[in-house]
Amino acid sequence: MHAVILAAGEGSRMGPHTTDVPKAFLRIGGRTLYDRQRTVLDPSVDEVTVVLGYAYENVIDQVGDARTVIFEDWADYENAESLRRAIRGIDDDVFVLNGDIVTTRSVVERVVGRHRRTAPGRSVVAALPEIQEDDTALTCNERGLVTDYGMIRGYQHAGLGVIDASNLDAAADYLAAHPTEWYPGLYTQVPTEMVTIPATHHIEINSPRDMMDARDKLPFDREGELDAQT
Repeated sequence: MHAVILAAGEGSRMGPHTTDVPKAFLRIGGRTLYDRQRTVLDPSVDEVTVVLGYAYENVIDQVGDARTVIFEDWADYENAESLRRAIRGIDDDVFVLNGDIVTTRSVVERVVGRHRRTAPGRSVVAALPEIQEDDTALTCNERGLVTDYGMIRGYQHAGLGVIDASNLDAAADYLAAHPTEWYPGLYTQVPTEMVTIPATHHIEINSPRDMMDARDKLPFDREGELDAQT
């Protein structure tokens, strides 16, 4: 499995915190979001690609052994184009992780495990378990397959998922047709199952207040382990 971390954006809502670095390289509790992501991803994947754009020259020496995609015109597009560029040349299942998400190894294992157990040719996307209408959300049909995504009433997209290798061509076509939109719309175009993850194992950094809240939640290892089979 090949992980893709989408870290090209500035994170303009972070104010002065992202003056010199992209949001994925903010430090919380002495560690960058990216470093925390690699810690939980690396045991479950074979390779990692990170997409850099805003202020990439200030952080490129922090990516370690990851393959890098430099997205210099990031401001002209949305993250659909970031993902399209990242998956070019990849012929493996792709674990997609937004650069502003902090989660646990247990969550990564749950999502990867669900993909391994699902029917051949299906992708998997993670969501938070409560129905809401304040953030981008997913809805499913009676078979558990994703049918809609957007600012709708549904399960909040958790910023991570697995695109099955057999779906990569269709995903690339969708992303190429929607470069100024958010990428999770692709999950409505390829057969995708939704798996819920607990909010206690998930942090999304969108504002300085989120950073303050994250300091109270971390480290996640106090939360205990999840059952990867659910």
